[in-house]
Amino acid sequence: MDEQLLNELVARGSLDFDSWTLLISTFEQMYHDEMNKINMVYDSFLSEFPLCRGYWKKYAEHVARLCNLENVVRIFERAVEAMPYSVGLWFDYCSFGVSSFEDPSDVCR
Repeated sequence: MDEQLLNELVARGSLDFDSWTLLISTFEQMYHDEMNKINMVYDSFLSEFPLCRGYWKKYAEHVARLCNLENVVRIFERAVEAMPYSVGLWFDYCSFGVSSFEDPSDVCR
């Protein structure tokens, strides 16, 4: 049912932000531990709304919980590519790096 709603939103090019956020919330509750479903909903949402810093951060948090650090770095790299001048997003990325990597050169990189 939820995947059908996602497909409908994507197919009609819906820019109804409230529908998207409700769908994300539903996916997070129903598919809490299913990374493929989490990826699907966040990738679809962020392709329509790439400037939503909070959702990039939430996506990275899900990936950190369910995957490895390399995948989290990929999410943050996509985020800063979409929003290169977002100080808050860079702060989130750097905070993640400081808490995740022991070598300061990894954090700087």
